[in-house]
Amino acid sequence: MNISKNKIFFLLIVIIGCTLSILLSFYYIGLYDNYHLNGRTHIMLKEETFYHWWEAAKIVEQIKEGVSIFVAGTETITKPLPQRLVALYSILFNFDIVDNWDNLRLNLGNKFLFLSIQTLFYYVALFYFLLKVTKFFPTKITISIALFLSLEPTIFQYHSSFWTESLYFSLQLIIFALMIDEKNNPQKFIILGLLLGILFLQRSAGMFYIFVVVIYYLLFLKKNKITNIFLIITTYSIICFGLGMHNYKRSGVFYVMPLEGKYGMYRYFSLGILGQANNMSEEQVNISEKKKSYEWMVKNFSPQEKNNLINIKNKYENKGTPTGMGRNIENKITKMKYYDYLNQRSYKILLDNPVKVITKVLNGFFHFSVLNPFFVYYDYEFYKNKNSVEIGDFAFSETHKKLIPYRIFYSLLIYVVSLVGFILCFKKYPKITFLIILSILYYYLILGWYGKTRLFVPILIYNSIFFGNGIIYFLDKLKKNYLK
Repeated sequence: MNISKNKIFFLLIVIIGCTLSILLSFYYIGLYDNYHLNGRTHIMLKEETFYHWWEAAKIVEQIKEGVSIFVAGTETITKPLPQRLVALYSILFNFDIVDNWDNLRLNLGNKFLFLSIQTLFYYVALFYFLLKVTKFFPTKITISIALFLSLEPTIFQYHSSFWTESLYFSLQLIIFALMIDEKNNPQKFIILGLLLGILFLQRSAGMFYIFVVVIYYLLFLKKNKITNIFLIITTYSIICFGLGMHNYKRSGVFYVMPLEGKYGMYRYFSLGILGQANNMSEEQVNISEKKKSYEWMVKNFSPQEKNNLINIKNKYENKGTPTGMGRNIENKITKMKYYDYLNQRSYKILLDNPVKVITKVLNGFFHFSVLNPFFVYYDYEFYKNKNSVEIGDFAFSETHKKLIPYRIFYSLLIYVVSLVGFILCFKKYPKITFLIILSILYYYLILGWYGKTRLFVPILIYNSIFFGNGIIYFLDKLKKNYLK
C-alpha cells in the first residue's frame, strides 16, 4: 500500500472514530445536560469541571466590564487554560454560562458544539500523528495504532466529557509526532517549546514533561543539539513567564505552578500517611493539622491580618481542611507562604514514615494502572439517579465493585499485548522505545502515587505504539496457525 492509499485508509479510520465520538456526545448531552435532583448541580459539570466553567463565566463578565484579558480571572488554583477556552467558547458563540449566580447554577444547552470541537481537534491531531508514525512502522501496525487511538474506550470516553483529558491527549499526539519526525529545523523546536508550555497550561502534570524532551534530545539529537534544546527551553519559558506575569498583574505575586501543585501532595497523600501512622481518622487528622496551621498563622500573620485569622479560625474550627484555610488568607504573599508551609509539612510527614510511604505508593501504582473505560458513563449515570450531595458515591457503590474484575482483566489484556510489542519495538526502534518508556515513567513518577485511574490515561497515548506492534504479532501468529 503506497503513501497516498495509506492516507486515505488512516483518514477513513479517523473519520469513523470522530463520527462515533460526536454521536456519543450527542447521546450524552441529550441525557445528561440537566441538573441533579437538588435542582442546582449540573450532572456533567461538577467538581473540577464546574470550577472551570464557573471561573470562565467570571472571566467573561470581567472582559465585558473592560478588564484586560491578561488580568481577567481569579486566583490560579488549578490548570489555567481550560477555563479560558470555555470563556472563549462563550464569547464566540454568545453563550451565557451561568443561569443563576446566587445559586451557583450553570445554564443548560449549547454544550454539544463544545464537545464536537474538542473531538474534531483530537482526531485531526491523530491523523497528523499517524502520518508521522507510518514512516517508521509497516502499514498494518500503523492501522492497529490508529484503531487503538481512535476507538479504545478508556481514551474514547473523554472526548464526550468536559474533563481536561481530550485536549491534553491531542497535544500529546502532536508533540509525540514532532519528536519522532526526523526533520530537525529550528521551527520544529520553537513549536515544540510552545506546545510543551500549552501542555502545562492544560494540565499541571505536563509542567515537567520538558525534562523528558530535553533528555531525549541530549541523547539522540546529532546536529545543533545545544541550539535546538535552547530553542525548546526558551519558548517554553516564554509561556511560563506569561503565566507568571498574569498572576503578578492580578495578585501582585509572581508564580507559575498553580496553587494545587503546592498542596496536592499534602492533601491527597501525606494526610493519609499521617492518619495511618497515628491510627487517626480523616477528621482527627484534619483537626490536628489545622491546629498546627493556626500556630503557623499566629507566627506569620501581620498585625493587620490578625482579625482575618479570627474569621478563619471560626470558619474552620469544626469543619474543613487545612488546605481550605489557605483560600481565606487575604494577603496574597502570605497565602503563597502558607501553601509553601503545607508543602514543607508534607515532605516532613513523608520522611518520618518511609515504610508506609513505600507501601502507599506501591498500592497507588496498582490502582493507577487499572484501566477504567466506564468512568465517564457512570460519572454521569450514577450521579443522575442518586439523591445525594456526594458526587463521588459511585466509587463506593456495589456497581463499582462488580466492575473491578472486568477492569483488571481488560487491563491485563492490554498490558500483555503491549509487553510483546515493547520487546519487538526495543529490537527494531530503540529511540522511539526509549522515548515511550521515559514518558510512561514520567507519568508514574508525577501522578502514580495518587492512585487515581483517570490520571493514568495519558500513558495510553504512548502505549498505543507497543499495543499496535503486539496485536499484529498475535494476529500474524493466529493467521499462520490457522493456515496450517
